[in-house]
Amino acid sequence: MTLGAEPKTRSDDRVFVLEVIDGNAKNSHGLTDSRLFTGGNRIHTFKDPETCLWYFKYDAGDVPEKLKCQFTSFSAAKKFAEAYYIARNIRIKEVLD
Repeated sequence: MTLGAEPKTRSDDRVFVLEVIDGNAKNSHGLTDSRLFTGGNRIHTFKDPETCLWYFKYDAGDVPEKLKCQFTSFSAAKKFAEAYYIARNIRIKEVLD
């Protein structure tokens, strides 16, 4: 007897796909890296296997200072990233496992 499909195992490396809401992306130091919208650079959320804490990392370069923190859950990290990017006229379009 089958009760249903196995729940999908989520990855410990998830990628946020970003898009500009309207106009230009902004931050306090100038424009946000435009490669984040073209796939030339991506922002990952990783789960550290030793501490089980989530953190942000770019494919290339350093993440902004405000994103250099750790979270106890992916949902907390995503909520923080959403607030950070919405203030810069950017939204998280999709999360890739």
